[in-house]
Amino acid sequence: MGEPNKITGLIRTEGKTRVYQMDDGSQEAREGGTVSWRNNNPGNLKFEYAGSADKTVTSSRTPEAALAAAQARYGGVVALDQWGNAIFETQAAGRAAKAQLLTNTHGERTIPEMLGRYAKDDYTGKANTDAYANSVYAEGDRQGVELRDKKIRDLSSKEFEALLDGMKKVEGFQEGAVTRTPAKTTDSLDVPIAASRIRSALSPEQQRVHQMAIERLSGSLGANYSPEQIDTIAGRVAQLAATNAHRGEGQGVFLSKDQRTIALKQTFGISEIGVQEALSPSAKASPLLPAMTAAQQQAVQPEAEQRTALSR
Repeated sequence: MGEPNKITGLIRTEGKTRVYQMDDGSQEAREGGTVSWRNNNPGNLKFEYAGSADKTVTSSRTPEAALAAAQARYGGVVALDQWGNAIFETQAAGRAAKAQLLTNTHGERTIPEMLGRYAKDDYTGKANTDAYANSVYAEGDRQGVELRDKKIRDLSSKEFEALLDGMKKVEGFQEGAVTRTPAKTTDSLDVPIAASRIRSALSPEQQRVHQMAIERLSGSLGANYSPEQIDTIAGRVAQLAATNAHRGEGQGVFLSKDQRTIALKQTFGISEIGVQEALSPSAKASPLLPAMTAAQQQAVQPEAEQRTALSR
């Protein structure tokens, strides 16, 4: 069997449903199951942000800053769901991130000591670290290894894998239903002609900006706009990159708080386009804004990365 398809973008997250853009151009909808399965996140690694669905959160950082922190810390993070749980491109990437956290952050601790810092009370309920540890020990016993009274850094490879398996069970990794939609060709009747033409004419830099826009806008606009509409909007953002190519590479795509305006930050300036304007067949990019001052640059950059990952 070949390598599994990777998630490249989050199109929609709502309740127990996730809709993903895959690296082969297809879309995958996951429904039901547990959140760790839906997100390829067996450790339920979480990055809190203000305004998430988790009302126990007191963090003031933005969703963009939380995602930047997640991506700075772990490889393969694609997006965050509405609760702040990280979404990984593959299950293997999620498991590797969990192993990294245990090794780098908790290596000097025993399993109960680690769980005292790892398992936190949140929207899922109160953490029971004693029951958690006993379940992990039981998985170790099942695999024929002893996990009690050992520091994580002292575990053998087999013991460490048993620890990961035990934590995966406690965190709840149950599969739900998967629906796949094949990649659409440019002559598909249900693909907007404008979006298809945009994609076929993209330069490598525009393709990069296009993907950047898809990843940034899908989570914010996915509840109100179809994937095809978001693709069209992303294509218009890519056109901004081409129109203002002399201003350098695209560095970030941002959505205004009222979700009406999209800004493309390049090395030396910002261009804007309205969401509805981007959907119009006759859309034209707004004029380039002047080169930013240091204060303006700081305003559009995500706030300082906070790298504390919480469980569940």
